Amino acid sequence: MATTYVGQSIDQSTTWTKANSPYIIAMDLLVEKNITLTIQPGTKVFFSKETQLTIAGNLIAKGNKSQKISFTGLNQADWNGFFFTKDCNDYNPDNQEGVCFSYCSFKGTGNAPTHLIRSKGCDINISNCTIESCYTAIQTERQAELWITKSCFKDCNRVLNIRNTSLATVTQNKMTSCNSIMLGGTTIFKENTLKNFTGDGRHSGLVVWMLGGGIIDISNNQFIKFEDYAIKLYKMTKRSSFLVSNNDFKKNQTNLKLSCKYYNQGTSLVENNNFYTYKKYHISLFEPCMEEEEEVVKIGANYWGKLSKEEVEKAVLDKDQDESLNAQIQFKMLPKKIKH
Repeated sequence: MATTYVGQSIDQSTTWTKANSPYIIAMDLLVEKNITLTIQPGTKVFFSKETQLTIAGNLIAKGNKSQKISFTGLNQADWNGFFFTKDCNDYNPDNQEGVCFSYCSFKGTGNAPTHLIRSKGCDINISNCTIESCYTAIQTERQAELWITKSCFKDCNRVLNIRNTSLATVTQNKMTSCNSIMLGGTTIFKENTLKNFTGDGRHSGLVVWMLGGGIIDISNNQFIKFEDYAIKLYKMTKRSSFLVSNNDFKKNQTNLKLSCKYYNQGTSLVENNNFYTYKKYHISLFEPCMEEEEEVVKIGANYWGKLSKEEVEKAVLDKDQDESLNAQIQFKMLPKKIKH
């Protein structure tokens, strides 16, 4: 094992090896356009204080089960993560080439990196990775597309921030002891397990905040022990869709928190979910609501645990329990839980 110091720019295709690691990024580093940086299994990469790796070309970081690639701060220093530009070599799911991380381990210091992986228009694939102790794990912008599968997130304030116009496919991941997820662009969010989320700040849980068109499909997930709400529909437009189906909700403070104004703004569907238990409400509405006439928030057929219809009515917060809400929830009941 050797120590290799790097910084400034990589202007020819380069491979980082386990034998020459750890690699220490001593100053901000740029992978130039049309240039590939390949990182081999078992390689360790340390970032000096407040340094960042910018990729305008290609980054291939593929470890394996026994030899993960690790990224962390040098001597537990705060570091600034990865920044991908629109000029990068986009990941192509058809030939599986382009920017990717596989079997990698990322560890921040809690508040840093502010954005561990930030993409402004670059398509990225992430699989079988672990991301721990950062402020925002992944943020995508400007029509960037993200695929993330079979990865673990722990102790991050914000797991994902999929900004408006971006796209994401998020499947079979585990997210533990984090605070929030922000979905604003078209997202398939399936077969994930989310557990022990905090209720810190103005927004926590999985927050849908759509400013444009698109579909957010949340299905076949498990939401367990959220200190506040598990899913919050904050905003959507007439060109957007909000779909929640075949999920399990257990031991959350509130399972769904819905804007009574925006729920009917686009296309919304909540059905075939197992709402096992709750601490405060199964579903809670919040203002603003329509002022001219009473809103009706229609919820499809779901399993509500062992509650009777009368008990479910008490487990939802609408105008019957809060006169300031000019909206009422209409729901249907399934006699048995849904098998996923």
